Amino acid sequence: MQTKLDCAGTVTTESFQCDVIFLTELVPDDVKTLCKITAQTGFFSKEEVLIVDELARASISEGEKSGYHFLLVLPENRDRMHPLGFACYGPIPGSVGSWDLYWIVVNREDQGHGYGKKIATEVESRIRNTGGRKIFVETSSRAQYSSTRCFYEASGYKPETRLLDYYDLGEDCVIFTKELN
Repeated sequence: MQTKLDCAGTVTTESFQCDVIFLTELVPDDVKTLCKITAQTGFFSKEEVLIVDELARASISEGEKSGYHFLLVLPENRDRMHPLGFACYGPIPGSVGSWDLYWIVVNREDQGHGYGKKIATEVESRIRNTGGRKIFVETSSRAQYSSTRCFYEASGYKPETRLLDYYDLGEDCVIFTKELN
């Protein structure tokens, strides 16, 4: 069972559907799968899906030198072609201990079962284990992203700043941060 706090402060309890395993090395066949689940969420533009493609390919070809770490999340009973989701994160160049969390994407049919939280917790642990001290997350101010902003707040991230008209006129960039102890 998992205790969940929504943006209204309501506490609910739900069960994870299954135990998960985390894979840290992508293979070329993963790129298409990551792009597919990103597109199917309905949140991301075609351009953003192409960015997932670009970052995944960079991670495969350059490894850690690319600056992009991927975490592919699989249920124990599924093959890697049917992941629950993934995260992409990396150290911020020129900083000491600061990391960007670029993406957490959960397969549309697997959303709402706590997998996003499991992914975030695992990413935080991995960053902490490398000496990371702070995570930065950028997201949109659009109404469509209210559940995303609520997710980060419920996961202990604080809205630190807002960049007006960042993505488009009337669409701000909200930057969340979390200190790792």
